[in-house]
Amino acid sequence: MKNKYLLLATMFAIVVGATNVYAGTGGSEFTEIYNLILGWTQGFLGKTLAVGAFLTGIAIGVVRQSLMAIALGIGAAMAVYYTPNIIDGIVTALL
Repeated sequence: MKNKYLLLATMFAIVVGATNVYAGTGGSEFTEIYNLILGWTQGFLGKTLAVGAFLTGIAIGVVRQSLMAIALGIGAAMAVYYTPNIIDGIVTALL
């Protein structure tokens, strides 16, 4: 019985003491490196990696006579370009 009250009091303290968390707001310490990596992935380096992944997928697809490798190459190319935007949208979303 004591354990129930202790658990209830602990849960109440956690609920009452909880504060809002804003993960994507503030803190400009890493802005430079974020912009650098974002520029790499969405600039010429990212496009080069995307084309390389696509061409590698085509080459492996021709050797294996399968379209699955081409699909993986396209998926890797899309991941290189779109992942920073997806992560940015998830982290900066406020409820």
